[in-house]
Amino acid sequence: MIENPDEIVLKDVKMFHLESMNERTLWIGCYTQDGKIYHLNISGDNLKYYWSDETDYELAQGHTRTDLDAL
Repeated sequence: MIENPDEIVLKDVKMFHLESMNERTLWIGCYTQDGKIYHLNISGDNLKYYWSDETDYELAQGHTRTDLDAL
């Protein structure tokens, strides 16, 4: 998680999801074409914001467990 980044640039955005959690908090989910997932949380009186990479890198690369193929 990165607190108060200076700049955020995304390329090839598949979906942008903005949700008002309450009157003081916004949550944003950014999903890219290459399977990465990022969250941006904006909250508080001083508008603090946090950027985090929520990508499950094993799933983004495709599963590697062969026992799952039997399911």
